Amino acid sequence: MIERPTLRSLVSAGFAALALAVCAGSCGTTEVPVFLSLASGVGGMLGSDGAAGGAVPDASSPTNVPPSLGTQQEFCDGTGPPVLVDSTADGGPMATCPDDLAQRAFRYALCICDNYVSDHALFTDAFDGSQGAYDASTATAGGSVGVNGSLHPSGPMHVNGSLWASNMTTVTTSSVFVAGELHAQGEVRPTADPSIMADALYVQADAWLAGGLQTQGSVTIKGTLHVPKGQPILPGMPFTHGLTDDTPFTVQPACDCEADHLVDIAGVVATYEPTVNNDDVALNVPDPENLLYNIQTDFAMTLKCGRFFLTRIVANQARIELTIDGHVAIFVKGDISTGDFVVHVPPGSELDLFVGGNVTVGGAFLVGDMTNPARARTYVGGSTVLLEGGAFLAGNLYAPHATITLGASAPTTLLGAIFAEGINVSANLTIHYYEAILSPSSTRACSAP
Repeated sequence: MIERPTLRSLVSAGFAALALAVCAGSCGTTEVPVFLSLASGVGGMLGSDGAAGGAVPDASSPTNVPPSLGTQQEFCDGTGPPVLVDSTADGGPMATCPDDLAQRAFRYALCICDNYVSDHALFTDAFDGSQGAYDASTATAGGSVGVNGSLHPSGPMHVNGSLWASNMTTVTTSSVFVAGELHAQGEVRPTADPSIMADALYVQADAWLAGGLQTQGSVTIKGTLHVPKGQPILPGMPFTHGLTDDTPFTVQPACDCEADHLVDIAGVVATYEPTVNNDDVALNVPDPENLLYNIQTDFAMTLKCGRFFLTRIVANQARIELTIDGHVAIFVKGDISTGDFVVHVPPGSELDLFVGGNVTVGGAFLVGDMTNPARARTYVGGSTVLLEGGAFLAGNLYAPHATITLGASAPTTLLGAIFAEGINVSANLTIHYYEAILSPSSTRACSAP
């Protein structure tokens, strides 16, 4: 028998980017938007750096912790992400404007600070959620991929945006399709797989190959081929390309992974541990330490608006199923370790799930709703996200210190975007980039630029 208690609980943070700047001159990529430096209401004018695709705002700035994080009623009446406050940061409290963080972390469907390792297929595209749920027949070009570390897939890559790989390590894979631009610092060595694609390498726009190209398969580059003089160009036949350019260049890192630009999720969770900063007491949460701990049988619960703090979520291979009703945030101090972990976020509701530790799910991992993907945000502060079964996420996943591991039985579909330290994929990964991620929140957490 599934127990179905109802709690009035839970904060919203999350990511919704504010504004795209029109690309002036050479953007460096056709699909990755350019962001200019923006002023923020958190700590005044925020700095910027020269990340690939244009300067973007510094996401964090020292500030005083607000004397109050707002009442439960204020939280429930609001929508959109509030400022992320880390009261335990070295050097003093740190506040992060989530809209600005989105501009750094979610310009790509997939952004990886370290290595991308996969022996299965990667597929990305994009869709406009204002026109309804994802439909392959109306999907659009978009869903760029950026990897700062080694790009070593042995499975095919079908990227309907641009592909950036800034590490010197050779880029190897079976076949590569890129609807935008290809930027690779290392030598590109695709392998033809006629069952997947006629060409070993197909690039719809320009290809910037700093380390050259070597393959026995055919190659099609619709735009200009940029290969510095002295680097190898050893394609198979036929070899189709536009103009050529042998001017030296360096591929800049795609993802903004500077340590002082990453949000300490565990620190944010710690800010909400004191009862004065969460709604556990007001909502009569019976036992935050043990409410979802040592669950032995399937457990279901509806969470209504408020800020909910838990010590951990442990289900011993049982299924935990949550339904979000309203404006909800869940702060988990430690790990999530369950069988199935399912969180429904229907239209009209929104969720911010903060996990200070690691995530290990042996069964299905389902968070969000395909008709409401912009309103589910998942933050992981630990070093591991291990998904062993099938996974479906509708929303953003921010795990700046974690390697995401998808087991062989965990084909994953994401409607949204991923920012992570690394990824190790033993199952197919499909990302439908949700364009509303780059829309401003309905109520901005920070002053408009």
